[in-house]
Amino acid sequence: MASDNGSADQTPSSAATTMAPRLAWAVTATVFAGLCAVGFINVVQLRLGVVPTAVSLVLMAGLLVLQLLQGAWSGRRDRRTAAIWLLIPQALLACLPLLYYGQAWVGMPSLLAGSLLLVLPRTAGRVAFALLAAVMGAVQGAFGGGPAAVAYTAVSTCVLGLAVYLLCHLGEIVRELGLAQGELAQMAVIKERLRFARDLHDLLGYSLSAMTLKAELAHRLVDRQPGKARQEVAEVLYIGRQALSDVRAVAHGYRELSLEHECRSVRSVLESADVDLRMRVETVDLPPAVATVVATLLREGVTNLLRHSKAEHCAITVEVRGGRLHAEIANDGVDEDVDGAAVRSSGGLRNLEERAAALGGSLVAERPTAALFRLALEIPLPPDGTADLHGDAPETPDTPDTPTASDTAAAAGTADTSATSATSGDSTPTDDAPAENDPDHPAPGS
Repeated sequence: MASDNGSADQTPSSAATTMAPRLAWAVTATVFAGLCAVGFINVVQLRLGVVPTAVSLVLMAGLLVLQLLQGAWSGRRDRRTAAIWLLIPQALLACLPLLYYGQAWVGMPSLLAGSLLLVLPRTAGRVAFALLAAVMGAVQGAFGGGPAAVAYTAVSTCVLGLAVYLLCHLGEIVRELGLAQGELAQMAVIKERLRFARDLHDLLGYSLSAMTLKAELAHRLVDRQPGKARQEVAEVLYIGRQALSDVRAVAHGYRELSLEHECRSVRSVLESADVDLRMRVETVDLPPAVATVVATLLREGVTNLLRHSKAEHCAITVEVRGGRLHAEIANDGVDEDVDGAAVRSSGGLRNLEERAAALGGSLVAERPTAALFRLALEIPLPPDGTADLHGDAPETPDTPDTPTASDTAAAAGTADTSATSATSGDSTPTDDAPAENDPDHPAPGS
C-alpha cells in the first residue's frame, strides 16, 4: 500500500511527462491512418471486387505500420541504419500498387516522400523528395490527367510529404520539450537553494559575529563588572532569538529587514567592539526592497569590519540625492595581510551586488588606502517614491553633528579623496545617543 500511495503522489508530475508524448504519437497515428483511409475509399469507388479491395486494405495497413515505425525511430541514431533499409519495403508498397489501382493509389507515395526527408541525409533527402514529387506528376500525366491534374498531384505530394515529415518529428519535439521542462524545474530548485543559502549567509553571518563579540566581552567583564556582563549576555540571547526568527522567515520566502532596527543593532555591536561610530542616516520612508538592501549593506559591512580589520573608526552614511539613494560604510584598521580582491569577491558582497543590480543599482567595494575599506551603494528610487531630502529632511532631536565617511579616514590618518567624495553634503543626522538598555529585556542598540 505504501508503494501505491507513493506512486499516487507522483501521478501528476509523471502524467504530465508521459501524456504529451503519447498524445503526439496518437495524433500522428490518426493522421497517417486518415491518409490511408482516403486512399482506401478511392479504391472502393473503383468497384474492383472483394479480393482486390481486401488486398489494397492489407497493403495500406502494411504501409501504415512502416510509416509509424519511421516516426517512432525518428531522431534515434541507433535505428538510423534500420530506418534507411525500411525505405525499400516502404517504396515497394507505396509505388508498385500504382500499376494496378491507378489514380486511386496516387496519394500513397506522399508517405514515402515524408520518410525520404526524415531518414536520408539532408541533401540526398531533398533531392529524392523533389524527384518523387516530379515522378508522381508524370504518373498522373500518364494516367491521362491534364496539366492542372499533373500540377495538383505534384504539389499535393509535396504538401502531404512535408506534413508527414513534421508529424514524425512531433514526438521528438515533444520529448525534447519534456527534457527542457525537467531541466528548467531543476534550475528553479537550484535557484531557490541558492536564494536560501544567500539569505542565510546575509542574515546569520552578522548575527553570529555579533554574538561572538558580545560573548567574549561578557566573558571578560564577568568578574569586574557583573552587571555589564549580564547585559551583554542578555543581548546575546536577544540576537540569538532574532537570528532564529530570521531563519524561519527565510524558510518561508524573502525576508524584509528593518533599516531602523539594523542601525540600532550596528551601533550596539560597534560600541561593544570599542569602535568610534559616526552615523548619519536620514530618516525617510524607503521602499521595503530598498530598505532591505541597505540593511543588508550594514550587516555585511559590519561583518567584514569585525572579521577583517582592527577598526578604531567607522562612518556610516545613508542619504537621498537627486532621486537616488546613496549608502556608504567605511572603516579603518584593515589588516595588511587581508587580500582586498578576496574580500571584494566574497559571497556576501556578491549577494549584495546581485540584490542591488536587481533594483537597478550598483555596489562599489574598494580599498582607497592600505588601511581603509569602503562600501558604497547606489540605488535609484521610484519616480513616485522618496523625494530629494536635501533641504527638507524631517526634523529630528538636536544632537551633535555627525561626520561622514570622509571623517573616518581623517580620524585614522588615512584620508583619501577618491574614497570620500561621494559622502559630502549636509543633512540632518539621526539621534546618535544610545538609549538606556533594560538589563532584563535588552535589544541591541535600543
